[in-house]
Amino acid sequence: MSFLGCAFKLGAWLSRRLSSEKMFQWSERIADWQWHRSQKDRLAVASNLSVIYGHPISEEDGRVREVFRNFARYLVEFCVIDDSRKPILAIEGQELLSASPQGTILLTAHIGNWELGALLMSRLGLPLSVVALPHPEPCINQFFLRQRARCGISVIPLNRQSAAICLQHLHQGKFLGLLGDREFSNHGVEVPFFGQPILLPRGPATLSLRSGAAIIPVFLIREGPWRFRLFCEPPIEPRAFMNLEREESVTILTQQCAKILEKFVRRFPEQWLLFQPMNQPPRLF
Repeated sequence: MSFLGCAFKLGAWLSRRLSSEKMFQWSERIADWQWHRSQKDRLAVASNLSVIYGHPISEEDGRVREVFRNFARYLVEFCVIDDSRKPILAIEGQELLSASPQGTILLTAHIGNWELGALLMSRLGLPLSVVALPHPEPCINQFFLRQRARCGISVIPLNRQSAAICLQHLHQGKFLGLLGDREFSNHGVEVPFFGQPILLPRGPATLSLRSGAAIIPVFLIREGPWRFRLFCEPPIEPRAFMNLEREESVTILTQQCAKILEKFVRRFPEQWLLFQPMNQPPRLF
């Protein structure tokens, strides 16, 4: 088992035996250690924050370190995601979810805690399936799958068959959770993002156009220890673009999604957990 795999197992074991306060304290120390040792990650985060803020951000800036700390907090929360504690939750736009028909795409990003967001959606009574990229390390992948399964979340692995399975789930009236801020291949759609061209996944737009399902952007943002706010944005409807050429309609829908993603990344930049320069070609982990 790799060092990373051992670290995940140790973190999961400790998370169930120490108080949340202790675990968050330890996670911040580990995050600071990772921030100190990995110049590559520091430079990537500083590059992204520089684009977001519109001026150069040093890798030594405290906001860079806060991104590392927020990632560590996300991992602590994920390690105990299936236990009985109930986060303090405020919801903005819940009426948009209540009024949405079944068979709706819920679009989110690697911001705040998207895994806990899926759990809270499930607790709200939404029949939810999520698409997830399998981790290349089998032990870590099994850990993530086990945690999601304990929460009753159905996982669709990202592979060549996932599009057909997603369409089937939408036609069955399920809500489909998709991450829209990272493209893991070179087949995405190039759209403006903070004034720069970036490749974003074409999946959300393609599935929306093929199924007729609306896209509702949702983001679970951290406001304190076990305190969150769920933001639900108005639906993006595909009907207005169905008469266009397929590639044009996919591009326009992806641009609309990108504008919403940009809005929340700009508002909560230290909670955007991307450790790769946004303007670089995609890579896996």
